[in-house]
Amino acid sequence: MQIRPANADDIPVLVALRKQLLTEEGPPPWARHPLPDLDAPLGRYFARAMADGSFVAWVAEADGEMIATGGLCFYALPPTFSEPAGQVAYITNMYTRNEYRRRGIATALLHLAIGEAKARGYATVRLHASKDGRPMYQKAGFVDSNGYMAMKL
Repeated sequence: MQIRPANADDIPVLVALRKQLLTEEGPPPWARHPLPDLDAPLGRYFARAMADGSFVAWVAEADGEMIATGGLCFYALPPTFSEPAGQVAYITNMYTRNEYRRRGIATALLHLAIGEAKARGYATVRLHASKDGRPMYQKAGFVDSNGYMAMKL
């Protein structure tokens, strides 16, 4: 298995893995029905955000197949007492195909994302955790914080 930074050539598979993640999590009760086709909007998002640096991702490959991904978004919010700079690093798109789970791949991707946030000078990383992912994030040091899980860096 190899982990590497994602690039523009990976966008079609990033789209597919993101859709698989969303399918497994299930749509929220307020989602539009029928569910929209996300291929084009996701492709546009990844292309724009990867080009401008507001989203970075890594992919894990095994036997020539992309088996996992993890990403990190960077954005600004109005400053708060806990984040006076208003800068947010948000971990997203963490997904490992079922047959490769419980092998430490997601943990390795998570540590790459945390390292990137630190390297860019962010003080906090946030995420929303699935029920299955929560133990991994807690083990890494994330705690519940106002509906998010967060970790001070």
